[in-house]
Amino acid sequence: MSEFETPDGRLERALDRALSRTLQPPQLSRHFRQRLDAALSRAGETDLSELRSRLESERRADLARLESQYIQLKRRTLGTMIGAAFAAGAAVTLALPWLQRHLGAEAPLVLTSAGAAVGLAIAFVSWRAHARDGLV
Repeated sequence: MSEFETPDGRLERALDRALSRTLQPPQLSRHFRQRLDAALSRAGETDLSELRSRLESERRADLARLESQYIQLKRRTLGTMIGAAFAAGAAVTLALPWLQRHLGAEAPLVLTSAGAAVGLAIAFVSWRAHARDGLV
């Protein structure tokens, strides 16, 4: 151990030693060396500049497709929000007179509370879906 060694380095070396004692290396198949030699010879035949240009063009195409899908998603989301706001406005316009007849002066408070409860329910369902998928 040198004076410049970090505690993390000592810990990593100790972990490596423990793992090497505990874990056994995997058994190779009988034809592993033949398949490895064949793969290496095929890899040597490919032109690296051609491979690089092909991979870069694939990357550019993937990025363009991803950006296009993102823009479509933004447009759909905006359309959904506008539609939902319109539907909510129409529902309130139709429901408010009926609620005022039955609840009186508390009708706006009931509508506001119901809207908040629906919003919280939507957020909760979305959060659970993300948590289940491991995104949160």
